[in-house]
Amino acid sequence: MPRVENRTPVVVLQHPRERSHPIGTARFASLGLANARVEVAWNAGTRETERPEWIPADAALLYPSSDARDLRELPAHDRPRALVVLDGTWHTVRTLYREKRWLQDMPHYRFLPTAPGRYRLRREPQHDYVSTIEAIVEALCILEPETPGFPQLIAAFDAMIDQQLTYVGRGGAQSRTRKRRRPPAERRVPHALVEDFQRLVVVCGESSRPTDDHVHPSRNFVYFVALALGTGGQFERFTLPGSGTLDAVHLHHMGLTEADFAAAHGGDGFATAWAEFLKRCGRAPILAAWNQRALEQLARLTGRRLPEVVLKGAYRSVFGTDAHNLEEIVEQRGITLEPTTLKGRAARRLGGAVAVARLLHARARSENNRTSNIGHTKGLKETDP
Repeated sequence: MPRVENRTPVVVLQHPRERSHPIGTARFASLGLANARVEVAWNAGTRETERPEWIPADAALLYPSSDARDLRELPAHDRPRALVVLDGTWHTVRTLYREKRWLQDMPHYRFLPTAPGRYRLRREPQHDYVSTIEAIVEALCILEPETPGFPQLIAAFDAMIDQQLTYVGRGGAQSRTRKRRRPPAERRVPHALVEDFQRLVVVCGESSRPTDDHVHPSRNFVYFVALALGTGGQFERFTLPGSGTLDAVHLHHMGLTEADFAAAHGGDGFATAWAEFLKRCGRAPILAAWNQRALEQLARLTGRRLPEVVLKGAYRSVFGTDAHNLEEIVEQRGITLEPTTLKGRAARRLGGAVAVARLLHARARSENNRTSNIGHTKGLKETDP
């Protein structure tokens, strides 16, 4: 497979159902394009209005909406500087587009393909629809026709199709068995909270806003904690803010003391320590947090984006309530917090987030529990009928 040095950044937002498809085409983008990344929308069924930080500020969406502008008709100075492309079946792509409201706020672009789709392994709903990698390559050919290597990348894609069709023609493909349909209670919960539950690493952090930057008041963690559900491993990190001190009011608010920060680490070592902890968490950890902000802040601090799930959105999807305050939910539902050796308000919030994750996991499995006698999650107290 060639490595194309594309100039225009490409971000592929992939529906979770597509991530493990053996003949999916998004991996051609991640392997064959130097300036591309694939992000799995783990909270695909959750409504989201805030645009993620890893989406380029000047990005545009490649999506065939009725108001999308044709890429070929744009003057050079009006062309998008970066592209966001949705990956999945047309049904799951429409779900992503509907639930992620920030996608609808982006500039929309489309094009009429110059040739029919080459993806002969899947049937497209319309003759002028093409696969993800074909759409990306054709869009890049319009935006940067001088870049070499695009025909070779499509040739590799064609080779994969030909090889698979040959295999099927020889009778090598096994007959497809009917996939078990997830029960309704399970379908409302992100996949990561059901079948990948033991891979979850629940995180929580206390942050401090820099006092010397009023233009870009991004917050930095001063106390960050995490718990790996599969191994029980804990992560704890105290970090002094840029000013070097924390005032008494802030310390009291966090439930911490000056003594807690006596051996605080520097901010530069956070990413290394976090990476070492994740290695001990087992196979392919998935991050979970009560709200999106903690995950965005963690990604900015470490420079690394992992699969993730937002518990607040998942809770609202299952229980149909305005879940704004985690502490209130814990109190209302009578949830017993999981004991840890961590400190302050962050320890209580982490315990609450872990309890909510277990609650959602148990609720998603409850339909099956009635027939297969699967036990409820240990230590969970649920008061709902």
